[in-house]
Amino acid sequence: MSSPILKVENLKKYFPVKSGKLFGEKAYLKAVNDVTFSIEKGKTLGLIGESGCGKSTVGKAVMGLFKATSGSIKYQDKDISSYSSKEIKKFRRNVQMIFQDPYSSLDPKKRISYAVQEPLYIHNIGTPKERLERAKELLETVGLSYYYMNRYPHEFSGGQRQRINIARALTLNPELLVCDEPTSALDVSIQAQVLNLFKQLQEKFELTYLFISHSLNVVKYLSDNIAVMYLGKMVELGDSNGIYKKPLHPYTQALFSAIPTEDPTAKVDRIILKGEVPSPLKPPSGCQFHNRCPYAKSICKELSPELAEIEKDHKVACHIYEDGWTSM
Repeated sequence: MSSPILKVENLKKYFPVKSGKLFGEKAYLKAVNDVTFSIEKGKTLGLIGESGCGKSTVGKAVMGLFKATSGSIKYQDKDISSYSSKEIKKFRRNVQMIFQDPYSSLDPKKRISYAVQEPLYIHNIGTPKERLERAKELLETVGLSYYYMNRYPHEFSGGQRQRINIARALTLNPELLVCDEPTSALDVSIQAQVLNLFKQLQEKFELTYLFISHSLNVVKYLSDNIAVMYLGKMVELGDSNGIYKKPLHPYTQALFSAIPTEDPTAKVDRIILKGEVPSPLKPPSGCQFHNRCPYAKSICKELSPELAEIEKDHKVACHIYEDGWTSM
C-alpha cells in the first residue's frame, strides 16, 4: 500500500483568549485537540460534526493558514512546518481550498476572467494568451460557458459562483482540495449539481478531497471514509459504509438518527441528546461527551478514551467498547 498523500497526527490547535483577570492564568480555546487521520491519493475523507467542533480549523491548519500548537501535518511524507520558502510555494500549488461562501471568495470589482487566472499571475505561470486559454478551459470544465468571462461575480447565481471558485482552485492542477462546507450556502437542488461536479472532477483529475461538512447526506454521497468530531476531538473514524450501517459512538448514533428517511411514514427512533454542547474554553473532564451521553459511567467523567480500532477499519473513542463493558 502506498503512503497516504496527507497524514495528520495528534494535531492540536489552541487559541489564547483573554481571561478577564489582570493577573489571571492565560486561558485557551482548544479548537482542535489531538486529531489524527490520513487520506490516500484519489480518495475522500468526510469530516463532520456540529458547528464549532473544530472541523474548519483542521482544514485551515492543513492549508498552513494556522500554525499547529502541536502535532504534525505531513503532505507526501514531509511535515509542512519544515518547508522551505520554495517548498511552501510548491505546496500552495498542490493543495487548494474551496470556502463556504461563494460570493465573499470572489473580488466583486474583478471580472471572472481575472478570478480564474489569478493563481497563474501569482505563480508567474504562462503567457497572457496561455492564461486566458486555461481560464476558458476550466470554465467549460465546471459547466460554464467562456462567454461569461467578462462578467462580474454579482451577475451569477450562488451555484455558478461556486463553480467559478472550483475552476480557480483547479487552475494550478492541484492534487488535494480542502473543501470547507462548499455546498452549505446553496439551495438543495443546486447542492446536488455541485456535488456531482465534485465527483466528476475527482474521476477526471484523480483529486483527493478533505471534505468538511455538517450535512451527513452530503458526506455520505462523496466520502470513502468519514471522521466525526465533537468539541475538538475525533470520536469516530472509519469506512463510510461501515459507519453509516453501524455507527458506534453515542454521538454519531444521535447524529445519524436525525437523518430524514425516504419514507415519511417510517418510524424513526430519534436520539435526543440532553443539555448543550459545552464551551471549548472549559470542556468537561474525561470524555468530553459524558455530560450528554445516555450511556455515561463514572470512568467517562475521569478518563478521556483513546481512539481505538473496534472493528476492521473502524475506530471509536468510547469506554463502552473497552474490555469488560457491554456494547449498546
